[in-house]
Amino acid sequence: MIFDHETAILARLAAKCAGGSVFKGSFDAVDMSDDSTAPVLCQIVLDQINVTGQTGKHARALLTYSCNVYTDLYRATTPQKTAAGQLLTDAIQALVGWEYSPGVEVEITDGQSTGSDGRLLRLSFGFTIPAHFAGT
Repeated sequence: MIFDHETAILARLAAKCAGGSVFKGSFDAVDMSDDSTAPVLCQIVLDQINVTGQTGKHARALLTYSCNVYTDLYRATTPQKTAAGQLLTDAIQALVGWEYSPGVEVEITDGQSTGSDGRLLRLSFGFTIPAHFAGT
C-alpha cells in the first residue's frame, strides 16, 4: 500500500510537469556523477511514517515524503538549470491540495534542506499523505 502511493505520486508528477522530466522513486539509485544520468532529475523519497493514532487493530499515519530536484551544476546547460527551478515549482503545484483519493489530500510541508556541495544542487520540499493500516 505505501508504495502504491509513491507510484501514484510519480504518475501525477509525470502528467503535470514538463515533458521529458526524469522522475525516480525511493528505491531508485541516483548517481549524478554518472554522465549517462540526466543532469536534472526529480526523486520522491519516503522519509518517515509518523503514526498519529491507533485504535485496536487500526492505525492512522502520515506518510512523509521529500521531493528533491537534483541538478548537476557542471553538466547542466543554462536552459536545463532554468528547467530545474521550474520543475520544483511545477512539482509543488502538482501536489499541493491534490486529492490522492476521495477525502485524502496531499499537504505540502518542510522538506530536506536545500543545499549544494559545489557540483550537485538539491532543491527540496516535503509533503504528507494520510494513510490507514489495519492489522491482521
